[in-house]
Amino acid sequence: MIRRAWYLAHMLRNERLALHRLLLRQDALLRDLVRHAAEQVPLYRSLYAGIDTLSIRGAADLPRLPVVGKSQLRAAGSNWISRDALGPLVGITTSGSTGAPLRFDIDRTYDQWRKAQCLRPYISNGRRLFARTLRLRPLARAPTKRPWFNRLGLLPELLIDAAADPGHVRQVWQSARPQILQGYPSRLRQLAIDCLQSGQALEPAPRLIFTDSELLLPETRELIERTFGAPLIDIFGTFETDNIAYQCERRSGYHVALDSVIIEIVRDGAPVAHGQTGELVVTVLRNRTMPFIRYNLRDLAAWATEPCGCGRTAPLLRVIAGRSDDTILLPDGRERTPQDVFVELAGRSRVLRQFQLRQTSALRMVLSIVPTAAFTASDRRDLADKLGRILQPLQLDIEITERIRADTSGKLRAFIREPFERAFINQ
Repeated sequence: MIRRAWYLAHMLRNERLALHRLLLRQDALLRDLVRHAAEQVPLYRSLYAGIDTLSIRGAADLPRLPVVGKSQLRAAGSNWISRDALGPLVGITTSGSTGAPLRFDIDRTYDQWRKAQCLRPYISNGRRLFARTLRLRPLARAPTKRPWFNRLGLLPELLIDAAADPGHVRQVWQSARPQILQGYPSRLRQLAIDCLQSGQALEPAPRLIFTDSELLLPETRELIERTFGAPLIDIFGTFETDNIAYQCERRSGYHVALDSVIIEIVRDGAPVAHGQTGELVVTVLRNRTMPFIRYNLRDLAAWATEPCGCGRTAPLLRVIAGRSDDTILLPDGRERTPQDVFVELAGRSRVLRQFQLRQTSALRMVLSIVPTAAFTASDRRDLADKLGRILQPLQLDIEITERIRADTSGKLRAFIREPFERAFINQ
């Protein structure tokens, strides 16, 4: 805990360190990581055969190294682990929300850095050490025992299952009187709609709201902030990287954790210009046991075109379109994101509690909805008409259900592309 606290203090100072100094430190960490991986990790030794790794001097040289993906790392098995790994190691398993989970190990030193990295966005945005947080999360992934510092009253949390009934969440909130609300955007959206429908607010109102792990739509943010009367801070991270970009009080973009990762935004393997959308490729700078070097997260993002005026020096990222494989396939072979569909659906909080769009074949979309009591036959016709025009030439079917099943991570995925024969589309 002492080491973690020292790391956290170091990270908070880094937020306002001169950018050129941060980039110099980043390049030094990268040089050391690449050389270590080439010497000690069989996977990377093989991948870098024929590449002069001593010539990799900084982030600008990264495009000379190959990009790796989750399936490649999983298939590497023991060839992915460093030959000089020092035990005991800490095992981490990803949620597997979009496929098979990935398991990897880290050493104890990096584990403390990673936990400090996890805390930084919250402390930086006003979470006080003794402020109680009510956190909605899948209890299957919750820790089996409370950290020792929680027992001393530091960073106290109440954990409630993300699938809990909103009425139960309100009861716990009013009994425990926490100051901070945290959870997946889809779960907080559901809680907000229930509060509006029942006329029962969270009392007292939260001071801060944090969301993570899912794409946050502007309409969902507006609904949650309007319902609970508190600012919402969104955090972007993964199990592989932890929290690597986060909003500040201005909420105009996501500040990149330059002391922990190098982020590239690429399209067809080449960097994109500021403002253009590409895939997020991440290098984790301090994990030497099973390194992630030019790891493709398959999330779509863009660099913000304007700096933030909050005083933090890190560049801003716009996470704008979810995962690159969360795209609709059109009959002519083109792909498009479902964002305009989500915008239309998210704006209907009066009549929709939950929704999920699925592409089930080359020509068919299915929209599952959990309606509120205010939903009418007219709403259904209007929804079918507007979304049908957006999605044409695909056929849209609407099905009404009482519950949309979450995936194994507890997330309610807004869009799922089910497996089907893509060759059919290109005929």
